[in-house]
Amino acid sequence: DAINLEKAYPITDEEGMDLTPYTFTIKNTCNSFISYEVALGILEESDLSSSYIAAVLNTNEIKKLNEYPEVEIEGYKEGRLLQTGSLSYEDEETYSLRIWMDESVTMDDIESMNKALYSKIVVTATVKKYSPVEEGFTTLADAMLVNEYQSTSLESAKEKISKKQEPDFTKTAPIIEWQEEHETATTAITSTMPHPDLVGQGGIYSQLTNENILPTIGTGYTFDSVTGKYTLTNPQNIDPTTLDYSQQDYYYCDSGFNTNANDDVIIYSRLSNCLTLFKITSARAINGAIVGTGGTDIKTKIYSMTVYKYNQEELENDQSDKGLYTMNDDYGTSYYYRGNVNNNYVQFGGYYWRIIRLNGDGSVRLLYAGTSPTAEGTDLNMELTDENLGYLNQRTSVFNADRTNPGYVGYMYGNTFNSSYAETHANQNDSEIKKYLDSWYRQNIENKGLKEYITDAGFCNDRSLSTVANNGNAFQTSGNHTYFAGYQRYFETQKPILTCPNASNDLFTLNGNSTGNQALTYPIGLITIDELMLSGLANGYLNKLLYSFSKNNYWSMTASFYDKNVQVASNFAFSEYGYGSVGTVNVLAGVRGVINLKGNVEISGGIGTKNDPFVVKTV
Repeated sequence: DAINLEKAYPITDEEGMDLTPYTFTIKNTCNSFISYEVALGILEESDLSSSYIAAVLNTNEIKKLNEYPEVEIEGYKEGRLLQTGSLSYEDEETYSLRIWMDESVTMDDIESMNKALYSKIVVTATVKKYSPVEEGFTTLADAMLVNEYQSTSLESAKEKISKKQEPDFTKTAPIIEWQEEHETATTAITSTMPHPDLVGQGGIYSQLTNENILPTIGTGYTFDSVTGKYTLTNPQNIDPTTLDYSQQDYYYCDSGFNTNANDDVIIYSRLSNCLTLFKITSARAINGAIVGTGGTDIKTKIYSMTVYKYNQEELENDQSDKGLYTMNDDYGTSYYYRGNVNNNYVQFGGYYWRIIRLNGDGSVRLLYAGTSPTAEGTDLNMELTDENLGYLNQRTSVFNADRTNPGYVGYMYGNTFNSSYAETHANQNDSEIKKYLDSWYRQNIENKGLKEYITDAGFCNDRSLSTVANNGNAFQTSGNHTYFAGYQRYFETQKPILTCPNASNDLFTLNGNSTGNQALTYPIGLITIDELMLSGLANGYLNKLLYSFSKNNYWSMTASFYDKNVQVASNFAFSEYGYGSVGTVNVLAGVRGVINLKGNVEISGGIGTKNDPFVVKTV
């Protein structure tokens, strides 16, 4: 469609940036790597000089249109080059263009009066083969840096990355606008509640009342397109079999009962932040009872959210909120990937990996990503067969077998008899997930002769304490709840770090390393909640588009909190719904191990995409 500027008058740059932009997406559907040019072609009937027009693409520098490089475009009286770029197969970029009459135009500029601009976006694509290896960058560390901007200079690439401003970690990357999606078919869910005769019995039933043994049902709901979550309105504890569904709509989110480590009955009732809502169409009692044994079958229509689109803010800032950024770690300057990136795939040892970051010591940190470039869900987890550990083709693991002591948040742990913090969190006993990862490493790295490519860059199992008032001490099972520092960074300050606060105890390194705790047998660990935040995760929001997402829960290495009421130790995980979750350490979740490749490992080629990954030479 034509982009026209008619009956225009001079406005400020601030007013110009408030205009609704012309938005378009370029996608490479060819099997070849391409370079492209985005130009504004000015049509023959246009009579407004480009010297009077201000133009900006996304959030780039605002310039007069005649200050953009001139290009010849067949069939147009004038062409101005707005942007150049390159795309691999199935990659895409979205741009937003704003144009307005420049504020410098005055009444003396007679030639600008009663004139109009008529133009179109013109995209020209040509086959191109950019290869870091062919440009002379044969190590993985160098290739990932120059590949970010298809640069021919390593220093230039580093400088350009370093100039990017720090992201807003209170928002996801990318920023997503969610839309509801309503199922047309019905499904049945069963809600089983304690029997009414248990009310008033005390003991483990002390929290039960005649009201809360019934499901929580609302007469309406709201949906937040930013967070992607539902909230019930007018919630009440109601017997669903008594309602007239022909006269009023009723909705059910999530409510019921659970038990703690002492088998105490705990009430839970989710009225907000629901990921899935149920519209009730009918309800029937099972075996004549709405509560107790049997419960209630509630027929429902499912209301769930789906990815709709990047919102306008993300469309215009995507280039500055996607790709590589810098932050200091325990060794120096680290370059980490953020957002919906598609150029951080690595093929090594028969597996696919995603680059988390270039560590400050020059090594490259990788997140396991399966046996194929299209793996998702449980296929992104490490599969382990080890009869000695009782694992037979497993892809999930508990973090620790026991949950009843604060020490079990540890990748390793010590004396769990409440003696002191130091003894509780001493690195003496392997966690279950460490046993799993060690066994996988032996089978798939060491036994295949690949350990020479791995280095010891450390893994932070941060067990330092939050500064919250009246915090627990992380070794007593009674008293106050214990909140760890990672909990505070994710849920409260939303400021991730790459340094390990208590490195001498919590930075897991090999014996002989001059840094860290030197407690590891094998150099393998897990991603941290901080690295997940850097990749684009933000508290309170869902994100299924960042590169670290999986359709299956998987463990992080970061301690979350210890609940003294129910004696439950919890670590962070990444939920399949797209948010940072707090997982009880003795429940199963996926295992996506993390290793560090030496920075000088050679690659045979690739540009980091799933169809053309960086390929590490191992022969």
